[in-house]
Amino acid sequence: MGFDPRRWQTPPRSRPITANVDALLAENEALRQEVWALRQQLEALRRQAASQATSRVTSSTSPGLTAEHVERWCQAMARHPAWTALRVGPPGGLRNLVDALRGHWWNPALSLEEELNRQSPGLGTALGQALRGPHSRGRWAVRAAFALYGPRAAEWLNEDPLRVVEELGRRVEQLDRRQGPDPKQRQAQGQQRRKGTRTANNSPGTQTGFSSGPRAQALKLLGLTPDATPEAIKRAYRHLAKAHHPDLGGDAEAFHRLEAAYRLLLG
Repeated sequence: MGFDPRRWQTPPRSRPITANVDALLAENEALRQEVWALRQQLEALRRQAASQATSRVTSSTSPGLTAEHVERWCQAMARHPAWTALRVGPPGGLRNLVDALRGHWWNPALSLEEELNRQSPGLGTALGQALRGPHSRGRWAVRAAFALYGPRAAEWLNEDPLRVVEELGRRVEQLDRRQGPDPKQRQAQGQQRRKGTRTANNSPGTQTGFSSGPRAQALKLLGLTPDATPEAIKRAYRHLAKAHHPDLGGDAEAFHRLEAAYRLLLG
């Protein structure tokens, strides 16, 4: 028998080759579109999370930021042992600190309210309305806190007002050292230091200075030395609490500063 090449021919293909390629290309395009849509959703979620993280406080407090909030913050800050040493100025003081912080804003020509509105719409307007009234150390401390922390100032003032006072006082002192006090200010500071020395052992409202730290200020407020024992701290607190308790005719702010110093030393 001879060789018949027809026996070795491959059977005809049931489907053309291009059919599988077209299906794979179509599937790949569908997957690419799906990946692109998922990336868009992920980016939208990231932007939403970032927006919520930066405006979590201001979005809820801007419309409701009232004079009551400011008053509560002022009362809380006034409990710091060195609250009375926080100067308003001029010269120097909190007013000078607000002016100095303006140099770090996006546009230094803007007012504090305008800068806050730029960062969080409505926040600066709400703060301006809440701060209406006579000038005071408390209102200027709130302004300086917003100038320093921006939209997060409300969070700081709610959670740790004593630390806000500490940071404001530290920055005021740094600014004063860089610029140098004028003769009138040096004379006033000298009188304030002498007055603080005379009354260091019997008045919790006359201590000055922030650079020595909160523990040192608390010890000075109680008239104690750095090596004071817990028992000595308790004795000094009980003695001064009797003299400054509001129910016994004492000053409420001085008593609150005394109480805060006691908690700081034994906390």
